[in-house]
Amino acid sequence: MHRLADKKELRASFLERRRQMTFEEVYALSSAAQRNMLTLDCFKTAKRLSLYASFQNEVLTNDLFQMAVEAGKEVFYPRVKDGNKRRLGFFRVKRLDELSQGSYEIPEPQGEEPLAHPSILDLIVVPGVAFDVKGARLGFGKGYYDMALAGFGSSIVALAYDFQVVKGELPVEPTDVPVSTIVTERRTIDCSGR
Repeated sequence: MHRLADKKELRASFLERRRQMTFEEVYALSSAAQRNMLTLDCFKTAKRLSLYASFQNEVLTNDLFQMAVEAGKEVFYPRVKDGNKRRLGFFRVKRLDELSQGSYEIPEPQGEEPLAHPSILDLIVVPGVAFDVKGARLGFGKGYYDMALAGFGSSIVALAYDFQVVKGELPVEPTDVPVSTIVTERRTIDCSGR
């Protein structure tokens, strides 16, 4: 497999493609991707999971939240820890109206629920800008998820649009944490054995 261009160019290209999506396209593709996510064993069996609040046309997660809550699961969302600009904390959310604009204009939990260590989570669902089939993830370049998930032993699943999955290999750093599965509106890719 060939190695793709540098991260900065890739990030700009994929973010522009995502920016051009209409709300109808985001909603339709997100609904399909979330339906696919609901079929995964790691979602069905998870007692505690983390979702992300969608930002700038990322795949929506609201349906997953509702299904998880209805199934009696505990749901957590990430928040940049106060005073520490490179760390994420995970906080339990019982209702979506507990999320409000936080760091980088991304919705974050604002309640006083206690901080949860990632090790108590059975599943973490992550966003991204682009992915390859080996599980490499290109984010916004700040390293928040990589730092939070270093050493995480459970499932890390990416929700993405199919166009975000590249054919080649993304450039990776030693500190990058790969995802174990990628779920799109068209397919589920198991990255663990590649």
